[in-house]
Amino acid sequence: MAERRPEDREEEARERLRDHNSSPLNPLPTLVWLVILAIVGTELVLWLGGRGIVGGPGAVGWRLEALQRFGFSTGLQIWMLENLRFPALHLVRYLSFSFVHTGPLHVFLVVVLIAALGKAYGEAQGGIRLFLLFFLPPALGAAVFALILGEHDLGWLFGGMAMVFGLVGGLTWWRWRVAEDRAAQVRAFGIIGVLLLARLGFGLMVETGHGWVAELAAFAIGFGLAAATGPGRWQAIRERLLQRG
Repeated sequence: MAERRPEDREEEARERLRDHNSSPLNPLPTLVWLVILAIVGTELVLWLGGRGIVGGPGAVGWRLEALQRFGFSTGLQIWMLENLRFPALHLVRYLSFSFVHTGPLHVFLVVVLIAALGKAYGEAQGGIRLFLLFFLPPALGAAVFALILGEHDLGWLFGGMAMVFGLVGGLTWWRWRVAEDRAAQVRAFGIIGVLLLARLGFGLMVETGHGWVAELAAFAIGFGLAAATGPGRWQAIRERLLQRG
């Protein structure tokens, strides 16, 4: 079977971006489902425990314990760098903080955005690039967050918004990549503007602190990662190196 030309793939991507009537939930890439199930499953256990439905009286404090145990702390990164010690128990926080939330509303907003953005980017770019975009931007965004804030009373991260912003960064690059003119390229960045406004309202309702630092860093990292791993990118780099050789 002949491989499709890059022009054909880009045209298919444009058609997906034009299709505003397609459902964001049906079908979803397998990886998107796995991430959503992990987030919702974690929240369900914490919610049931908080109401004493499972786990007995001690389960009321499960959420606070989960946030402290799996959330990301700037103080821990500073400690690791100062002591040059990197225990797995602390390193896992760079990934695990995206899966613990403050409550059902927090989870609902994150899951809706992950479903829509993950579907769009996954169908356009494939599973491997989607995997990288899911996990690298929030982890690196957390590292940037700690470097900027240092020791801070509000130096904690939890929830999947950094993951959402990483996906937005990748999708913004893809929309910009397939744009047919400069006006369309400018409009490609509209999604981050809308999300920032939504993030402001979301922060007033659910989340306080300086998590927006990690989220903006995740957006920039997601954009750069998508550009670095986009279709034909590695082939172009290889050809450039061969020409120099």
